[in-house]
Amino acid sequence: MTRKKTRARAKARKTPKVQQPAPPEKQIGLFVTEELGHAIEACRDRVQRIAAECKARNTRFRDLEFDVQLDSARCLSGLTESASTGKDVRRVTELFDNPHFFPAGGAANSNAIKQGALGDCWFLSALATVSCIPGLIEKICVARDEQVGIYGFIFYGDKGWSSVIVDDMLYTQIPKFEELDRESKAVYHEDKQKYENIARKNGASLLFAKSGSQEETWVALIEKAYAKFYGNYAHLEGGWTREAIEDLTGGVAAEFITKDILDVDRFWKEELLQANKDRLFACSFDSLATPSDELFGDSPTVQGLYGNHAYAILRAVECLGKRFVVVRNPWGKSEWTGPWSDGSKEWTPEWIRILPQLGHTFGDDGQFIMEYDDFLRSFTSIEKTYLFDDSWIVSSQWLNVQPKGQPAAWSYGDLSFIITMPARSKVILVLSKLNTRAFRSIRTTINTMVDLAIVKKGTKVPIMTAAETLPLHCRSISVELELEEGEYFIYVRLDQSSIVQAGTFDNLTMVRVAMKDSLVARTLQDVIEADFADTTKDATESQEKKETPTLHEVFATKPEEEDGTECEEPPKNAENDKLPSAPASAVERAVQISIDPSPQDKMIGKTEVTKEESNSVNTFQSKLFAIILLGGLNMLAFFGLALIWALKSPSSKDDSSNADDADDANSHSDNESMSSADDYPPSPIYAFPLLQPPIPGPFSSLHSPLTKNGVTQWQDLLKEDSNNIILGLRVYTQTKDPAKIVHRLKKALD
Repeated sequence: MTRKKTRARAKARKTPKVQQPAPPEKQIGLFVTEELGHAIEACRDRVQRIAAECKARNTRFRDLEFDVQLDSARCLSGLTESASTGKDVRRVTELFDNPHFFPAGGAANSNAIKQGALGDCWFLSALATVSCIPGLIEKICVARDEQVGIYGFIFYGDKGWSSVIVDDMLYTQIPKFEELDRESKAVYHEDKQKYENIARKNGASLLFAKSGSQEETWVALIEKAYAKFYGNYAHLEGGWTREAIEDLTGGVAAEFITKDILDVDRFWKEELLQANKDRLFACSFDSLATPSDELFGDSPTVQGLYGNHAYAILRAVECLGKRFVVVRNPWGKSEWTGPWSDGSKEWTPEWIRILPQLGHTFGDDGQFIMEYDDFLRSFTSIEKTYLFDDSWIVSSQWLNVQPKGQPAAWSYGDLSFIITMPARSKVILVLSKLNTRAFRSIRTTINTMVDLAIVKKGTKVPIMTAAETLPLHCRSISVELELEEGEYFIYVRLDQSSIVQAGTFDNLTMVRVAMKDSLVARTLQDVIEADFADTTKDATESQEKKETPTLHEVFATKPEEEDGTECEEPPKNAENDKLPSAPASAVERAVQISIDPSPQDKMIGKTEVTKEESNSVNTFQSKLFAIILLGGLNMLAFFGLALIWALKSPSSKDDSSNADDADDANSHSDNESMSSADDYPPSPIYAFPLLQPPIPGPFSSLHSPLTKNGVTQWQDLLKEDSNNIILGLRVYTQTKDPAKIVHRLKKALD
């Protein structure tokens, strides 16, 4: 028996275990929404149609909406700012003998990106980080015909995905041969063809961004499409990498101040090691003051690193017990010169063997390696953008908020939201200000800072609060948390700053004039207590309503005797066809009491009646009263339905819209208005049309608005005074149904 058991065990040990295949990982990338499919399809159809027309006419495509040759001033400059002016405009086929959008036989690579004469390092750093995820850049360029010279791209904005189409003409910094002086012509021995082949060929002659490979065109063309998306090249001067990644992927951005990180080990494991999995990173630090003994010197560098400059974080790797961060300068040069820099003493033969594991090679190409501790000491800001897979859905709502008159108390209560979670889920909640990059040439006198608090309905303690990491420099704030099914309050606090004159007439200074006096402002606890009291009151009234029987419930109940026992219904009297009197129910007894003669009436000459006759009369009177009451209620319900139908009819709505607008414009009451997510769709798919950047000139126009159920059009949010605040709340969930959003906004905040 023992041997058999031993053999059985041996066979069990030899039997190989069948390993279950691991479930496929979710593919992150572009945020998948319904309008993404619409934008891609519309872009492809338009590119194919235009390409067919051009081939039929035997012409290359020229983008009249963004013509860099014939309308250069509008493409380069905004109303108050301008970008560098090029020497010439050339097509891709004129610049390259064998142009490729991506490298031949390859894909987009971060090492191919080089910044030009435009201060858009933030955007190029975003391109570098996005290109670390295989196939993601290819999804942004959805259609192209390189023979005709037409390219279609998609970008994510406040209203969702939209497409941008451009031609293949690019600015160059090399003049024509005829524009050279005699000395320059002599360098090329007066040979124009030699000058064309040497100086005016390949990507090195481009004015703005270019690719490292001499034949690649994707960097320059996607930069041009992004400039058209925001109106002109000048609007790309200066920005934040996280915002560009949002525009490229539809992700959600956040920022960390390195000196505020509590646990650097936890940040390494939970954040940086997740780079290129479901999030992307970038970093920067403020420029340093010029030393006093250098009157005209540049800002000093930190071991080769430049301040006020965006760097891309390509990946984080842990090797042989050390933590490394691979970083890239979008200039394509000027690298870190500290420990673990290219060729430094730390690179012993043992460590050189791990270079393939780090994905790094030595060379002045802008890519370098830093140890984690040096990285945290050198950079002051780390930007993160969370990317989505197809398991996420979003609800959104945008509001036009009229600001208070200045000075105003920095307080809660003017604006709040109620979100209803359909089920437990991980949630990313984003409160956004309007993306004003396309309109930044139009100056405003009000700047707004926002923060928020999340409180579960029926409780008094906030689940989480959030504020702008860099005040007045964030277009959104985001929160990641787990929420149970139920309702939650989102309390918003607005802090406003005004541009006022200080000193001379031409010297305008940003001054914070909003009061923060705790004696004037409504605190977060004030509004929480008020909503908690209302919630408790509603719950009490609801319970009382449940305990009070309705007329239907009362008449459907069997009558009871005075002692509480149920009575049997007596049979009908067929002889006189009358309903016999039955014991009174609770309502009938109440009616009898209310119509019972007063004692004085009984004493003054009233005829005495028997108990049976009195009961019969009282029963008849109570039934008559109940019938009259029910009839009156039915009439009221009929008139109520008629009134609602009249108000919802198109004619009534059109006739009353102008009057309502006039009343709202002159209204300064403190009454709150409620609007449900049924009025504003849970997704920005059909809520607002494509918002084109304002381009001065005869071709300026807005697309026709898309409306659904009379929703306020996107342009309507911009019709009011320029000092108004346009805010949007987005709720990302991993649920089957989207969360529902209701806002509470005071019509007049001043």
